[in-house]
This record gives sequence, C-alpha cells and structure tokens, in this order.
Amino acid sequence: MVSEEIKNAINKVNKTFMKGFIEEDASMTASVYAENAVLLPPGGDMIHGKKSIKEFWGEVMSSGVKEAKLTTVELSGEGDYVQEMGTGVLKSQSEGGELVKQNAKYVVVWKHTSDGWRYMWDIWNSSP
Repeated sequence: MVSEEIKNAINKVNKTFMKGFIEEDASMTASVYAENAVLLPPGGDMIHGKKSIKEFWGEVMSSGVKEAKLTTVELSGEGDYVQEMGTGVLKSQSEGGELVKQNAKYVVVWKHTSDGWRYMWDIWNSSP
C-alpha cells in the first residue's frame, strides 16, 4: 500500500505537470520527469531523456494544447517505485477558437530520485 506521504508527493508533482500546460511552460512540465525517463506517446516512437521530453511537450503546447488535467485512479507499489493508473483530459484550442477535449487513460511508473518522486515511464492513449 502506498503511504499518504507518497500519495501527497505524487499529487504535488502531477500539479506541476498540469501547471506547465496552463503557463505554456514545457520546462515546467518536463521537470516532473527523471533524467533518464522514457515517454511512450500514442502512435509515436519512444522518447528518451528529459531534454527530448521537454521538446515533445513544447511541440504539443505549440500545437494548441492549453490544459492537461490528470486524475489518479490507483497507486500501487513500494520502495523506490510506484505505479499510477489514471485518467486525463487534454484541452486544445481549435482554429475556430473553441476548446476541444480529448479524454485519455494513462500509466506512469514513478521512481524516487534524489530530486523526489519523478516520472520514469509515461504512457497514455485515447479514451472515449
């Protein structure tokens, strides 16, 4: 079972990820990842390392995604690794100016590092 302390730490890091989108700050969003993290975006190649992950999220933000909302469904694990399963909503602005929602489901493998809890592996796909 995951302790309340770890749950709170993970929640705080997820808030940083989401705040990065609101502020259109790819550096802030990428700050939640471990240096050697791997991003597994749908329909794309694996993206290795924080620098490349920052570039990926910067491109996503430039494409019009303005908000990412994450909701943890379950946390499990112990020691230096915790698994998170959750749902998310990405909001982007269409060319006509309306906000378009895209629902997603995700899994993040968290690693406890010298910088605190960080995303190690991050994978998601669309959800109805």
